[in-house]
Amino acid sequence: MEERRDEAVDERAAELQVETDDEDLEDPEVARDAANQILKESRERTDQAEDLDPDDDVVIRRSSEETAADPE
Repeated sequence: MEERRDEAVDERAAELQVETDDEDLEDPEVARDAANQILKESRERTDQAEDLDPDDDVVIRRSSEETAADPE
């Protein structure tokens, strides 16, 4: 699982380097740190979702088309 997370961080870091004009992200370590933080926050939001009341007005709802993941 850790190897897969490292791969996801590396892939996201590469995307960040291509997608942005931020010169700081040209440094691979800076891009990797940023990607790691993005993915960490995403995992935290996913974990937190279990604790949210679906009827709460502050909960963002998405259609299944927006959240459907491609099978691996």
